[in-house]
Amino acid sequence: MVMTSYLAAMADETHRPFKPADVARICEMLFTTAAEGLVVVDAAGAILMYNPRMNELFGYAGEELMGQRIEVLLPDAARGRHEHHRAAYNAKPVQRSMGSGLDLSGKRRDGSVFPVEVSLNHFAVDGTRYVMGLVTDITLRRQAETALHRTNHELEQRVEQRTAQLREAERSVREALEKERELHSLKSRFVAMASHEFRTPLSTIMSSVDLIARYTDAVGDQRVDKHVARIRGKVREMTAMLNEFLSLERIEQGQVVCQPVEIDVVHLCIELIEELRALTKSGQTITYDHESDERAVTLDRQMLSNVITNLVTNAVKYSPEGRRITLRTGIAGGRLSIVATDEGIGIPAEDQQHLFDRFFRGSNATTIQGTGLGLNLVKRYLDLMEGTISFTSEPASTVFHVELPQHLSP
Repeated sequence: MVMTSYLAAMADETHRPFKPADVARICEMLFTTAAEGLVVVDAAGAILMYNPRMNELFGYAGEELMGQRIEVLLPDAARGRHEHHRAAYNAKPVQRSMGSGLDLSGKRRDGSVFPVEVSLNHFAVDGTRYVMGLVTDITLRRQAETALHRTNHELEQRVEQRTAQLREAERSVREALEKERELHSLKSRFVAMASHEFRTPLSTIMSSVDLIARYTDAVGDQRVDKHVARIRGKVREMTAMLNEFLSLERIEQGQVVCQPVEIDVVHLCIELIEELRALTKSGQTITYDHESDERAVTLDRQMLSNVITNLVTNAVKYSPEGRRITLRTGIAGGRLSIVATDEGIGIPAEDQQHLFDRFFRGSNATTIQGTGLGLNLVKRYLDLMEGTISFTSEPASTVFHVELPQHLSP
């Protein structure tokens, strides 16, 4: 056989100690056990030798292929081109893969076509050139490539779809943000307008009440005094609510800046308590005590005043008549402590986690006038002054504890 002669020649060239029987055995082993199809053709393309795998690949049996032209294994449309390619290869034979970059197909005996990969090599025996082809069925590989291509295409479509969804979501978010900015601007204008429009009539009411009180001083009518006091109290409540809304708006707009100055905390507390006594109910008392020798602090005066005022006002508001409100301050270890204690209705346990939220009102305080902004503003002012606030509460006893640095750097 041609391959036997080739192996024998190869054994002579490499000086391997192959015996003729060994060469024949090796040849038989190569052809019968190879996982790929092996075929040897002459210059005219006639099939001279092939292994059993070629029969399996192309659906032939026995020696049906022997002597046939190699084009019998190609699809009809490729046969003419293959003859031209074979002639060109014989003119300049080189070891290479056949049809690099092309899709090659083989044709089975039953006419079905399947994808193949072919590698070519040439050799000569006794001056006659032969071409050996290695044929591999790549059906599974093509199926995997097709599946991979389909998967990639589906992924690309999903990416495009998801990208479009993200763009739409981004557009929606931008529109929502723009609407929110418009609403925020509208709210700011409304708060400013409402504050101005309400302050004017409130000032007029307060001035008129002061005049009425002055005109009736000589008469000494307790009924008039009672109603004058009630009007004054309600005007103060309305003014306080307006101030809370304005303060919240200014903080959210970033217009509130901490400006520390030196303060005598005792003088400040006494001054504030004197003003707040007018809000107390019948029999309520406000007591104050400072528990250290040091009295000077460096904090924002307006913010500190708002914190103390709000804590005492809440104690008065949520305590029944005849109860005591206590305010204590102290300085120790470079820290200012403020403790406000009342004997009021207390804060329900289920409400305590929301106490510093905006507009939150306790479930037991719905009949008491308020905006639900006071403690939220206290927390915001303390944050600006690097302070903290905590509390404990039960029926008939609520204690708020505030801590601040004694001297805050400008």
